[in-house]
Amino acid sequence: MNSFFMDWNNDKEVISSMEEDIMVTNADGIIIKVSKGSGSHYGVEPESLLGESVYDLERKGVFKPAITPEVLKKKKKVILVQKAGSGKKILVTGIPVFNETGKIEHIVSYSYDVSELLVIKEYLNSVEEEMARVKSELDLLRNKSIKLDGMIADSLAMKNIAETIRRIRDVDVTVLLLGESGVGKSALAKWIHQNSTRKDGPFIEVNCSAIPESIFEAEFFGYEGGAFTGAKNKGKMGFAEMAKGGTLFLDEIGELSAHLQAKLLKFIQDKQFYRVGGTKPVQADFRLLAATNKDLEKAVESKDFRQDLFFRLNVVPLKIPPLRERKEDLFALIHYFLHSISKRHNRERQLEGPLVDHLLQLEWKGNVRELENLMERLIVTSTSLMITKGDLPYEYHMQGKKDGFIDFEGQSLPAILEEVERKVLINARQRYRTTTEIAGALGISQPSVVRKLKKYDC
Repeated sequence: MNSFFMDWNNDKEVISSMEEDIMVTNADGIIIKVSKGSGSHYGVEPESLLGESVYDLERKGVFKPAITPEVLKKKKKVILVQKAGSGKKILVTGIPVFNETGKIEHIVSYSYDVSELLVIKEYLNSVEEEMARVKSELDLLRNKSIKLDGMIADSLAMKNIAETIRRIRDVDVTVLLLGESGVGKSALAKWIHQNSTRKDGPFIEVNCSAIPESIFEAEFFGYEGGAFTGAKNKGKMGFAEMAKGGTLFLDEIGELSAHLQAKLLKFIQDKQFYRVGGTKPVQADFRLLAATNKDLEKAVESKDFRQDLFFRLNVVPLKIPPLRERKEDLFALIHYFLHSISKRHNRERQLEGPLVDHLLQLEWKGNVRELENLMERLIVTSTSLMITKGDLPYEYHMQGKKDGFIDFEGQSLPAILEEVERKVLINARQRYRTTTEIAGALGISQPSVVRKLKKYDC
């Protein structure tokens, strides 16, 4: 590069003939050479730039900032974006040319209009932001029906619960799971743990109703060696200590006695505990989840449950409705258990249509647990690939007959027909995902399906 600019007389014609925007200034910032393309970005003729000072052109607003002073200051190649008087954005590169003594003698600069590139960049940024937004919406839609370790969220009630769990699963807040026995409280507790920041820690489940009160403290808090008759010499770690770094799930917490409720309250408040027979405090480090099938508010009113402990536990209450109140989840649950249990026992099984229709009409007083137990019973006891209605235990046949019976005593024929139509629509709503599928199955138009679903509020 140095030799190129040592003899301007030999190279001036080369530079002049170039179509690109190239300028040469001396160390004082005076433009001494321009190419054919010079000035095009700034709206001036190339010849008008000769002899001009870049400092004066900067003050006049022809471009800003000037690159020559930056190159002189840094004594190396400089790249910057100039703004022309017309508003264009110009990418300028300045290169110093040194003489034999090591001083900068000239500065060569060449530039490109990058306004269009910047517009494209802004467009791509906006597209990227839009794609991120759409991805978030798709993730949300994808999760509208999610399997929570055996829990299906197709019904509105379960969708709301799933959405609440998604919001608080990464926060160490106490969650109280409420609902009848068998609705899936333990499964939800495990899902909260598995999707939290403590997922790599232990999940310790304690059934408060299964541990005798006389040994509850020793099992829960642990004990030192020789703390009582029959104690291990080395002592034993309790559930509270085992849960360090993870999640402690207290199931059936409504069964605790008043004495143990007081112990648990102090433990939650102090965030520490003592082993039975110990004198050294142990710090608690876990997330607390609790569950019960009791109405704790009524238990508080009747003085069977401490109010202060209730408020400590009831930070985020989640009431899980019984299966009979969320029939939209039933069809998906049946097939979830069919596949998961078949895989567990290495038995390929299918369900015939009439059997599925029958299962959809049952009451399921035992909730999800009863459904899971029945599905496992059918899968392990059936002798053929296809499980039929005839494989059902006797009691489920009788229950189906009772539930399927329509009492027409004292009812008009139109009322009876409406009741039949309502049940058919409820059944179809449970089996098919969209109103178009329902219409195809029932042989009516999609608008008719929408109108009838609205009529029967199903």
